[in-house]
Amino acid sequence: MPKNGKEPSPSIDTGLETLREKLVKLSETPPAQARSAVGELKVVKISSTPLELWVVIGRESDYLVIRGTYCSCPHFAIRVVGRESPTPCYHLVAVEMAIRQKRFHDLSLSLSKDELIDIVLEIIAGTRSTTLRRKLYMLHE
Repeated sequence: MPKNGKEPSPSIDTGLETLREKLVKLSETPPAQARSAVGELKVVKISSTPLELWVVIGRESDYLVIRGTYCSCPHFAIRVVGRESPTPCYHLVAVEMAIRQKRFHDLSLSLSKDELIDIVLEIIAGTRSTTLRRKLYMLHE
């Protein structure tokens, strides 16, 4: 027993280390969906502070991503958080690839606080964000 009289606490594996290791490996040989998302510029940075938030525009929905930590997609919620599989979703991989390749839209400085909130709430509601699409459309005018 240690000098302080307490048993050493067991190592708590939050799964983040494993997730991040898998992300590094998958970024080297990414799935086709991640390559497609990056190639089609479907990765969007929406906030830098206080938390870096990303959106990956999917076929059915938009997904909020916190780099190397979280995705709002069902795969992440069911398989990764539920510890069924340590393999990250393609949305997390796409964000990593987009950052490395510098191939993403950066709206983090041009969104108002209200627009940012609208985007997050629209995505959490399980829909595609019309606010995000409007802002992206304005970029191309």
